[in-house]
Amino acid sequence: MTGAVWSTSGIEIVGLGRYFPGQPIANEDLVPTNTTPIEQQVLGVGGVRTRHRCADDQDLADLATEAVNHALSDAGIDGSEVDVLMLSNWTDRWCAPEWGALVATRVGAEHAMGFDLCGGCAGFVQGVHTAAMFLSSPAHYETAVVASAERFSRRVRPGSKGELVVSDGAGAAVLRRTGTSGLIDSAFHSNGELSHMSTVHPGNGWVRSQPELNDVAVKHVLIAVKDLLARNDITPDDIDWVVPHSATEPFNQALRAELGIDPDKIVNNLATRGNLSSASIPTTLSEYVERGTLQRGDLVLSPSLGGGVWCYGGLLYRL
Repeated sequence: MTGAVWSTSGIEIVGLGRYFPGQPIANEDLVPTNTTPIEQQVLGVGGVRTRHRCADDQDLADLATEAVNHALSDAGIDGSEVDVLMLSNWTDRWCAPEWGALVATRVGAEHAMGFDLCGGCAGFVQGVHTAAMFLSSPAHYETAVVASAERFSRRVRPGSKGELVVSDGAGAAVLRRTGTSGLIDSAFHSNGELSHMSTVHPGNGWVRSQPELNDVAVKHVLIAVKDLLARNDITPDDIDWVVPHSATEPFNQALRAELGIDPDKIVNNLATRGNLSSASIPTTLSEYVERGTLQRGDLVLSPSLGGGVWCYGGLLYRL
């Protein structure tokens, strides 16, 4: 694949939204009581000051619905105008319900095609990649919503280091075929041979990672970044902002060291929101656009990894 995939498609991000349940939980003075050396190595020291955990009576659809409604309001459109709604999630992958279809109904997108995606932490990248295909298809869809919602706090062992790093929340983006080329390119790859890097215990559903996870993750994210830069004939200096999946502080430090981009241009919400998995990129975008740090017209690169690094990719776009 060569050249910018979506540069002439006329697709842009017209709305962003987010939702964080409850009040922020402060990590100050909390010490893990049930952790392992591997967890310490993968997750590092510090990096997360506050995080979120949804109530027992809040399900995934509750989180996603709030974020999607926020994004639709930001875009100034009604749910009835949505043609496709995709929800990325891996933390609540059960037999039923299909969360995307449920959320589409709740936000008034009654005629939309609603369905789920599971790209692990790279689910938002996968969702935008997929949405662009729908919006540029002969079916002439006009509006797509990509929502990412996770209850990551349910996928770590109580008392472990992971409990102080992961979080619950949802983010969403509205993409529309407006004729303005905001979305420039996207890449999404998978490698099943790396699926053992992060696995979930079949009995309790808790995540288990290999000690070399961060090194492997950074290596593959950089592959996607270099591909996007090369085929669009741009350099790191051309990028205004990098909004990556904010996995862990060791991952973020290694990525900053290897990207070749001014660290001041790299933003995430890990410190205040925790690791939100696939919701980390859209919630960061929503927060930083609202506060005025990210401006409309800025060139943004959003790399991500997911599913134990069995998938990885990135987005290149103008806000």
